[in-house]
Amino acid sequence: MRTSLYRSFSLLPSTRVFHSRSVLKMSEKLESHYNSHSADSYESAFFYEEGPYTQYLQSLVQNRLQVEMTTPSACSQRRILDIGGGTGNFTRMLLEKENKNAVNLQAVVVDPFLEQSSSEGDNLKFVKAHAEAFATSATPNDWWRRDFQQVLMKEVVHHFAEADRLGIFQGMYADLEGSGAAENYPSILIITRPQLEIDYPLWNEARQVWAQNQPSLQDITKDLIQAGFSDVSHTLEPYPCSISLERWQAMVQKRFWSTFSNFSDQDLVSACETIAKDYKDRTDDNGTIRFEDRLLFISAFKK
Repeated sequence: MRTSLYRSFSLLPSTRVFHSRSVLKMSEKLESHYNSHSADSYESAFFYEEGPYTQYLQSLVQNRLQVEMTTPSACSQRRILDIGGGTGNFTRMLLEKENKNAVNLQAVVVDPFLEQSSSEGDNLKFVKAHAEAFATSATPNDWWRRDFQQVLMKEVVHHFAEADRLGIFQGMYADLEGSGAAENYPSILIITRPQLEIDYPLWNEARQVWAQNQPSLQDITKDLIQAGFSDVSHTLEPYPCSISLERWQAMVQKRFWSTFSNFSDQDLVSACETIAKDYKDRTDDNGTIRFEDRLLFISAFKK
């Protein structure tokens, strides 16, 4: 456990450079993406609405984070930072536990696009902040960077500028509680998607944009190890998806993923026509298209 309320970084400043220009550029790009649609339209997308898919993902994440593990007496609670957690809907699902003997779990949703920092309850809080904050020293107001044992990064790591990713991981490593109870479950869980081996109904230009903006498993693993984490491991979790072609096209045109923010409205209209032609053999007579979602689960520990 920590002996001080505030923990300064033990790494040399030169090893953890905060790239404000790249952060500003990334922030502008993300704001453009998120402002292009409402929270309701985002949550109504197949991968984010409540249903079998999110329930399956909830079960996987709870299992990987070992949220049902009983906390040793040395630590009465466990706190998870959900980086880029948005509305917090998925975070709320993680806090739902059937086991009455489960750990006293708390979560803090950290997202730069919240309207303001707010508190929802004893076990779920919200903070308006960028993940890049970890690349700088904590301030007395950064209460959310103290007394946490785990970090969840679900579909967010690809938004980190490559030049900032190592610094972010180093800051997380420095702030994490990594001894006692915390050594029994993973400190970090990153959920992302492959850079190349994807199966989504896309078109060539979108696949190129995807590959350019999606960090590889090897690069993420390298940065985690360099930041100090140990026992870095990964699994690939496939999930068979069935969705109406019409709905998939509507999701693409609403830019439910940041990949599509690189294209104009007319580009997306034309792309949806291309998808209908290229994936005709995967679309049944009822207009249902089938593909496989592939999620990379990357775990790491602070011993």
